Amino acid sequence: MAAIPSHPSFLWTHPILPGKPDGLHKPGPDMTRETRFSYHGAYINLDRSAARRAHMEAQLARYGVGGRYARFAAIDGSVLKLARSMVTPGEAGAFVSHASVLDQARSRNVPVHILEDDALLSEHVQPVIEQAIAAGLFERFDILFTDSLLSVHLGMLKSLKAIFDKFAISPPHPLKFTDMQVIDLAQQNFACLTSYVVGAKSIERMSALYRQEIEIGPTRPVDIFIRDCVLAGKLRAALLFPFLTSFRLDEVAASTIGAGAAAAKPSVMVLAVLRYLFYINRDLAYAKSCLDAATRENRQPTDPHHAMMVQALDFILSGDFQQF
Repeated sequence: MAAIPSHPSFLWTHPILPGKPDGLHKPGPDMTRETRFSYHGAYINLDRSAARRAHMEAQLARYGVGGRYARFAAIDGSVLKLARSMVTPGEAGAFVSHASVLDQARSRNVPVHILEDDALLSEHVQPVIEQAIAAGLFERFDILFTDSLLSVHLGMLKSLKAIFDKFAISPPHPLKFTDMQVIDLAQQNFACLTSYVVGAKSIERMSALYRQEIEIGPTRPVDIFIRDCVLAGKLRAALLFPFLTSFRLDEVAASTIGAGAAAAKPSVMVLAVLRYLFYINRDLAYAKSCLDAATRENRQPTDPHHAMMVQALDFILSGDFQQF
C-alpha cells in the first residue's frame, strides 16, 4: 500500500480537470457569441408512471419549453427478449429506452436533451444549453451533463462547494453559460443519466456504441456503460456546474427501475442528498430533513478516533482551512 504523502496537497491528487491546478475552467472568450442554434428535448416515461408524466409536463409548461420537449414512451424491460442480458429487466428497459430515444433524434440534425422522468428542471436550462451550443462546446464534447453523481472525494467536494458558495452569495440573476464551470469527465468516476445533452455530430457515434452493447448484452446498466465509454476515450463528456437540473429526493426510495429496498438504505439517501445539494434551486430545509432521517437511525457506535477524523474533515471542508 502506498504511503500517504505528508504534504497536505495529497487532498487534491484527483483533479476535476486534468492539467489544471484546481481542475476547473471557465469557457473562453470565443464561447460567448449568440447564434440561432437550438436543440430538441425528450423525456423518458413509462406508460404506467402517469404521476411522473404529469409532474414533468407541469415543469416544462412552467418554464415555457413544453413545445420543445416530447415524451418518449419508455420500454418495459419485462417484455424485452434479451437472452444474453447481464442486467435486471428494469435496467435493460432503461438501457434500450435511452438508446431508442437517441436513435429517434438522428434525423433532426440538432443536439438532443434527454431527461428521465424524475428530473427537476430550472429556469436556466434552456438558455444555458442554447448558449453552450452556440459557443461550440459540442465541438469539444459529445455529451454535456447538467447534473451527475460524482465520486465522494474530499478535494472534489471542497472545490465544488467553494464554487457553489460564490453563486449562493451573489445577487440572483439569470445564469449564463459563461457563468458556469465546465468539468471534463474524462478521468472522473460518475453515474446517472437523469439529464444530459448529446451533440448533433455525436448522435450517430453514440447510437453505434449502444447497438454494439445491446447485441452482446447489455452487460451493465446504461449509466455505467456511458461512463466506461468516456473513461475508455470512446466518448467525450463534460459536466456543467452548478447543476442546472436535479432529481426528486422524495422518489429515491421508489425508483421506477425497481431498486426496491436498496433505495431506502441510509447510504443511498446520503449520496442522493449530497448530489442534490449542488442543484441551483435546491431546497436546503427539505434536504436537511432527508439527511437527518437517513443518518439518525441505525447508526453503529463510533469511537474517539472516528469523532476526531470527522472533526478534522469538517475543518478541511470549511473556508478556514488553508492548503500549504
